[in-house]
Amino acid sequence: MVVRRLKSRKLGFILALLFVISSIVPLKFITYSSAEQASSKKKYIEYNFEGKSVSPLVKYPSSVTLKITNSARAEGLYSVLVSGRKNVSDGVVVDITKLLDFSREYEISFYAMQATKKLQRISATLEILDSSGKNQLIVAEKVLLPNIWTKVSGKIQAYNYKKAKKINLIVNMPTSKSDSFYIDLLVIKDLENAYVLKQENFENKNTGGFLPEDKNCKIALTKDKAYSSTYSLKVQPSQKSKNGKILFPIKGLLQKGRTYDFSVLVYQNSSKPVSFLAGIKINDGKSTKEIVLTKQNVTPKKWAELFATLDLDTKFSAKDVSFFVKPAVAIPYYIDLYSITDENWGQPIPDYNLPSLCEKYKNYFKIGVAVPYRALTNPVDVEVIKRHFNSITPENEMKPESLQPYEGSFDFNIADEYIDFCKKNNISLRGHTLVWHQQTPSWFFTNPETGEKLTNSEKDRKILLDRLKKHIQTVVGRYKGKVYAWDVVNEAIDENQPDGYRRSDWYNILGPEYIEKAFIWAHEADPKAKLFYNDYSTENPYKREFIYKLIKNLKAKGVPIHGVGLQCHISLDWPDVSEIEETIKLFSKIPGLEIHFTEIDISIAKNMIEGDDAYTRYLLIEQAKKLKAIFDVLKKYKNVVTSVTFWGLKDDYSWLKGDLPLLFDKDYQPKFAFWSLIDPSVVPEE
Repeated sequence: MVVRRLKSRKLGFILALLFVISSIVPLKFITYSSAEQASSKKKYIEYNFEGKSVSPLVKYPSSVTLKITNSARAEGLYSVLVSGRKNVSDGVVVDITKLLDFSREYEISFYAMQATKKLQRISATLEILDSSGKNQLIVAEKVLLPNIWTKVSGKIQAYNYKKAKKINLIVNMPTSKSDSFYIDLLVIKDLENAYVLKQENFENKNTGGFLPEDKNCKIALTKDKAYSSTYSLKVQPSQKSKNGKILFPIKGLLQKGRTYDFSVLVYQNSSKPVSFLAGIKINDGKSTKEIVLTKQNVTPKKWAELFATLDLDTKFSAKDVSFFVKPAVAIPYYIDLYSITDENWGQPIPDYNLPSLCEKYKNYFKIGVAVPYRALTNPVDVEVIKRHFNSITPENEMKPESLQPYEGSFDFNIADEYIDFCKKNNISLRGHTLVWHQQTPSWFFTNPETGEKLTNSEKDRKILLDRLKKHIQTVVGRYKGKVYAWDVVNEAIDENQPDGYRRSDWYNILGPEYIEKAFIWAHEADPKAKLFYNDYSTENPYKREFIYKLIKNLKAKGVPIHGVGLQCHISLDWPDVSEIEETIKLFSKIPGLEIHFTEIDISIAKNMIEGDDAYTRYLLIEQAKKLKAIFDVLKKYKNVVTSVTFWGLKDDYSWLKGDLPLLFDKDYQPKFAFWSLIDPSVVPEE
């Protein structure tokens, strides 16, 4: 865990930042729990249940039980337990009609937790009642891991519902008919205030979730002092214990890899300045420690701000965490206007609690990912790679044009960094690719004396074979023992040709001889590396038959080829999963041949309808189902399928621009496709 301590900012500046959210009451946080306070349209509305009322949550249906509980909470002292469920649709409903300004866009969020022993999916649905009837739209859904508070959030374009008579928010857990779940900190805020996680100004006439560390220390609402409104929280330490520290539990709010700002105003009445400290108290299950985030002298009879920033690293773990405030000496004091904000709001941050994909499949095959060099220099990408993948493939950085852009001029700087990365993180590396008709510099096929294109004359053939041998043996030799598998020849088959060979420059000059020479020279350079022929559309019966004959003939000649790479760039419509299995069956007939799935992605772009989020969700569910069906087949053939690689880390990294073909969305959030490989039961049926 990394902690940053920042100097207190000018009070006027922080108040301007935080109180811009209040257009109704100047210089006052808007934290509502009563229907009367929340009835007019607001920019920020928070329900934290610290007043021991379940409002505004309503049973859905009436047979559900709602109970305030202190047995679990994301923040503060209380949450709401939703139990007595008998159907997957059972949960809670909130009438948000009067909470919205219908000219604005909102983020709605809450924290949820479930205590079963399996994964569950929680869903938030907008129910709109207008002249056309009743319509429903899912605005947020998340998979909940057991006993981990998870933020569930989505956006509501209120301006689209100006004619609505009523708008309800329904929350349920559709993966279970009967299991209970918890809800805490329901917030509705316009996008101007999306960075705000938590606010407390004590105008709800409760202690806001604060508690004293010492049971003899008294805390109570008071009208004696308040910064801008009516109430503040008074802290009265015991003269015996002299412990004036107060705590605010925040464990459920914290997400690994994020940065949080804390602000609280303090006031003291003594005769001289007193030093105040604020920080976090961490209980790791074995011991408790305090980290002071900020320290400031507070002048008597003047409000002062304590402000600090907390960076959580990706490995942070604790049983409980609380924010604390304490004076250096035991004096009475007041606090007001407490807030927590998210510095990373709007930035894509992964969920570091997710189950590891490569760990899930460790008894089946390697799980790999193709990544560009920039991913190795992005700390967030690196963490996702390390968690979920045990093999990587450079997207373009080991192709001929990258390693030898000019004849005899090799550039290994970037490729070496892949090697170093994999060694440091104990990740296997697939080399891609040595011989291809694309991304190979034109000089390979140019006569060095005349500048003309090479022909199939013996002299020109020798020039090209010498160049091929030098390239392969230089590259493979440099990485001997460091690259465990090579795509030696890539996409050399064209099923539309009578003999099946692609009419590339390689073929036109050398004929099919270049293929076997490439494998022979690669094996000479690194006898222990596994050598693969790699191609796409291998589910096409004609194409796979040509590839099968190619590999079988190479094997018969004693050419060192160890496997076939099946790229698997596919779509929802093609191919049928049965064709993928037929392909595996065919290549399984070649004794000792390994099968790698080298470039998996599943395109949905052809089926998408712009602006139809509900239909896109349906397509993503279908994508997940297809991927799950594919993996069911791959697991059946784990004796021959030894590696499965996805062609891209997340959707916006994909070569299929504008498509959604991968496991993670552009914000690193796991899609249904990911969950279909972890626990298919959380993927919706529809």
